[in-house]
Amino acid sequence: MTLAALLVFSAAVYAYGYGRVVYRRRPFPAYAALAFAAGLSVMAGVLYGPIDARADVSLSWHMVQHLVLMTVVAPLLLFGAPIRLALAALPARGAASLVRVLNGAPMRVASHPLFGLTVLASVLYGTHFSSLYEAALENATLHAAEHALYLVAGLLFWMPIFAVAPAPHAASHPLRILTLFLSLPVSAFLGFALYVNNSVLYAHYAGRPGALEDQMNGGAVMWLSAGTPVLLALLWCVADWGARERKLGAAFDASHGAG
Repeated sequence: MTLAALLVFSAAVYAYGYGRVVYRRRPFPAYAALAFAAGLSVMAGVLYGPIDARADVSLSWHMVQHLVLMTVVAPLLLFGAPIRLALAALPARGAASLVRVLNGAPMRVASHPLFGLTVLASVLYGTHFSSLYEAALENATLHAAEHALYLVAGLLFWMPIFAVAPAPHAASHPLRILTLFLSLPVSAFLGFALYVNNSVLYAHYAGRPGALEDQMNGGAVMWLSAGTPVLLALLWCVADWGARERKLGAAFDASHGAG
C-alpha cells in the first residue's frame, strides 16, 4: 500500500510540475513526461500483479523484477528529467536553492560514474550474499525497502552515464564508457556464482519443486541479460560523444571562419 501511495504521489507531483511549466510556457521536452510516466508504469507492472506473484515463488522471476527496476525503470525516470522540471516549475527562490544543491560537493561525489558503480556493486553483492535477501523474502516491509535500494542504486549508476540536464558535474565520455565496461563483470560474476552453485542459497525457495534449476535460471538471467542494457548504453554513449565532438568542431570552424 505504501508503494502504491508513493507511485501515485510521484505521478501527481510530476504532473503538477509539468502543468506549471506548460502554463508558464517554459521550454521542457514532451518526451520527458512520457519517459517518466513509462518508468512509473513499468515499476507498477513489476512490483504488482503476475510478475510479483511469480517472484515470490521463483528466484529467476525475482531476478527479472530486480533487473527491470535497475536497468529499465531507473533510466526511464532519469530521462523524465525530474530535476529539470523542478527547476522550471519552482519559484525563483526554490530553484536557486536547488541549483546550490546541484553544484555542491555531495552532488559532485554522487554524480561520479565510479561512485555509482561502487554503490551498484555493493548493493548487488551485499544483498545476494548476506542474510538480507532471505530476510526480505519473509518480511514485506523489508522487501519494499530492498526494492527501493535496488532502484536507488540503479539511479545512482545511470545518472552520470546519461547525464540528463542539468548535469553540472557531467563526467567525460571516456570515463562513462570505462564505467560501463567495468560494470559488465559485476553482474556477470554474480550471475555465474548463482548458476554454478550446487545448493539452493535461499531457504524461502528451497522447498519448492525445481528450486536448484530455478536458481540456475536466475543466475543465467543476471549473467546474460544484465549486460544487454549496458551494451546499448555503450552504443549510445559512443554516438553521443561523436555528436558532441562534431558540434564542437562545427562551432570552432564557425568562430574561426567569422574571424
